[in-house]
Amino acid sequence: MAMIYVANEVELLNACSGHTVLGFHGTTSLACERIETYGFLPHKVLAESEHEGILCIASSLGIDTAGYTDWLRMRSVTFAKHVEDAISHVKNGSSGGQGLRNIQVVLGSIAEHGDNTQKEVVQRVNEKILLMRKAVPVVYAVDLSGLGPRLVNDQHQPFYQYYWNPDAPWPKSSDIDQSRLVARLIIV
Repeated sequence: MAMIYVANEVELLNACSGHTVLGFHGTTSLACERIETYGFLPHKVLAESEHEGILCIASSLGIDTAGYTDWLRMRSVTFAKHVEDAISHVKNGSSGGQGLRNIQVVLGSIAEHGDNTQKEVVQRVNEKILLMRKAVPVVYAVDLSGLGPRLVNDQHQPFYQYYWNPDAPWPKSSDIDQSRLVARLIIV
């Protein structure tokens, strides 16, 4: 079944009828092409070379990067169990999730302690982050049924977490590919 484009939350929920395990992923319009081509991958917002540059600067300044590097090692994607949580996530400016927060903490320390060249790197990355945060919010309804033990459903959490094998090569396309996209809602 092909993904449908819906105009509001009611249409989104109607599109979901008949699916047994659904997740809702809040993101921005900047991620739509990647998601609709390759599915959901544990994408880390910036290019690998940008992460390496930030971490190199932080290391030279003695800045703690533990939260950032732990996040970079995570190979998972989060899906809200309830559409309201995904909508709230993107409406409150949290597109990019914890990843952007981890990057911003390190960037803030670099801006405080770095030299002018290092501060220019911070400014460039912060501009990219600002573009992401200002992009049109989008929520996907995703069929998560049959994904096996890599889909974690903690009954005490309002989300599902899907994990990739951290030792396997980075996949070109996702187990949660475009065929699992049920509906897309643009938040206006």
